[in-house]
Amino acid sequence: MFNLLTTGYLFLGGAGAGALVVLGALECANVRRRFAFPPSRAARVERALALPDEFFARGWPVCFVALAAGMLCLLVDLGRPERLLNLLTSPEPSAIAVGAYVLVLALACAGVFSLVELLDGVRVRPAVVWGAAVAGVAAGLVAVAYTGVLLQGLASVLFWQTPLLPMLFSLSSLSCGIACAFLGAAFVETRRPITRPLARLALVDGVLLVLEALVMAGYLAWAFAGEGTALAAQALVAGDLRWAFWGGAVLCGLAAPFALERCLTHGNSRTQLLWIAAALLAGGFALRFCLVGAGAYDATQLPGLLFGLTIG
Repeated sequence: MFNLLTTGYLFLGGAGAGALVVLGALECANVRRRFAFPPSRAARVERALALPDEFFARGWPVCFVALAAGMLCLLVDLGRPERLLNLLTSPEPSAIAVGAYVLVLALACAGVFSLVELLDGVRVRPAVVWGAAVAGVAAGLVAVAYTGVLLQGLASVLFWQTPLLPMLFSLSSLSCGIACAFLGAAFVETRRPITRPLARLALVDGVLLVLEALVMAGYLAWAFAGEGTALAAQALVAGDLRWAFWGGAVLCGLAAPFALERCLTHGNSRTQLLWIAAALLAGGFALRFCLVGAGAYDATQLPGLLFGLTIG
């Protein structure tokens, strides 16, 4: 049904948006310390999530590149650049147009923060950073939900007609966002120990992974219960997509990072963070590849089966 560009757009857009949410929240917790302003009343939270400037100098470019690559996939998938312009200027709102607007806003926020990190030594007022970070978090949250809403809005595929799909994509995107943060942290060279705040971030990701597994199980149970969606679920669990689903989405995307995050240590944290990030990102891509691919096994895409269900 869709090509790899569509899957790449859903994955990169979701991962970049998730990274925007994570980094935006961390910016809010570190802004006063980073720009030499006195601590606020929430000093305890700020200390718990204190991260060096090098972390943001590496994390924001990762976020920006992911969002830019997602936009590029969308542009190439549309075929001609003017089609994206038509989407943005169309008077009739559509899911893909809203998503394009949100991704442009998210890309702009990530670009601003990346530029601030590039211009080393710039002193910015906390209110300005807070405003940009809050705008980025809001745009990121809309974008992570949008990638699932886009598929759910395609009424021609029964397998995607459930609110569990946007929930699953949102949780996966936030987890991939934490993976982008881990990827940046793996290249931070500082004498200041940062394992403790990263361990707290790993705990948050552990909760996201558990919720993602529960939503995924609920999604499959819902799909197996429907006549028109059972074949798509069967393709994931025991059919053509089983290796990508179990090996990629479940093992790499859920089980492996959850186990590795429980073993995060100070002495070998950089290598561990790289492995965790790689597993989360590979699993995030595999999840979207599987769910998009499973749409081809939907009853609506198999005319003979759909005719049999109709007359039955």
